[in-house]
Formats: sequence, C-alpha cells, structure tokens
Amino acid sequence: MGQPQSKPRFLQPGDHIYCEREGGLYDHHGIYVGDDMVIHLQGKAKKLEPLPECRKCKDKRVQNGEIAKVCIDCFLRGERPRIYDYGVSLLEFLARKGGTCCQRDSKPPHEVISIATYLLERNRFGPYGMLTNNCEHFAVFCKTGSAASYQIECIARGIGAGPVGRLAGAAIAVAWRVSKGVRKT
Repeated sequence: MGQPQSKPRFLQPGDHIYCEREGGLYDHHGIYVGDDMVIHLQGKAKKLEPLPECRKCKDKRVQNGEIAKVCIDCFLRGERPRIYDYGVSLLEFLARKGGTCCQRDSKPPHEVISIATYLLERNRFGPYGMLTNNCEHFAVFCKTGSAASYQIECIARGIGAGPVGRLAGAAIAVAWRVSKGVRKT
C-alpha cells in the first residue's frame, strides 16, 4: 500500500519539485522556473566542486554561492521529478511521506519565480545547513514566504520513515542537540 502522491501532471514554472537521492534516503528540492531550468540550494561541498559539463544548460547555468540554477537533467541526475503539493489537508499531510507536501497555500507562480531568482542573484538565503537551512527550506520559502523542512521534522520524529529513516532520524536528532548545545540529563 503506497502513500498518496500528487496527481500526475506536467511541470509548470513556479512548481516546487523534488527527487530522490541516495536510493531514497532523502529528497532534493528546488524550484522549476521554466525553460527546463531549476533553482536550488546546495551544500558547501557542491559549491566547491565545479559544475559538470552539460550541453543542455551550459550557457544558461548560474551559480552564486550556495544557490544554483541548472537544467532539470543536472538537478534530477537521472531520477524522476515529483511535484511538491501545497494547501493539502491535515489528513493528507499526515498520511504522506515527510517532505512531499505542505498545508500552507502557495504564492502565485510568477512570485515564486521572482523570489527564487532574487535569492539566486543576490545569494541571499544564507549558508546551507542540513537541519536548519536546506534545499527544502529554500523551496518552501520561495513558495510560501516561510522556511520549513518537513522531511527533516518527520525524520527527526521517526514519522513516515522506515528502519533506515529512523536510524537517520536518531543521528539527526543527536547532531541537532549537539549543534544547539542541548544535553540529555
């Protein structure tokens, strides 16, 4: 029995898209801006390595700090694109895998694209942090004006995750406590 997913449709400019990474261990998120291009937040490790050669996005590609605009093929790396849903009911939100939907309503597509482009051009989203400022935070911020990562929240709580997800959640919870100076008493 699978989890409910968004209804199949073609990508539209302003969509928040995501795809699996590392065999489904986590999902990578970005904003589809049209013309087969995606704006996304990437970590420092990705920022330091040069972007691979790509015939599709070579002259349209932009990288500014930890935010990049790349073609959809470079973003997906052979994975299937999925569309993140907004304005879902509480019941649907709880039934779906964390990091695939949000109860908040989305801004109109032109505003989403303007926000993502502004953040790219000015490198204004801050440094990448897996727990506090990741690619999902970036995409949700572009869509709603408020940063959130439901993928991290659900993994940390062990909700909607299998055994590997629970193990990863435990590691994330420990890392978060250490980063915040929280000690278990």
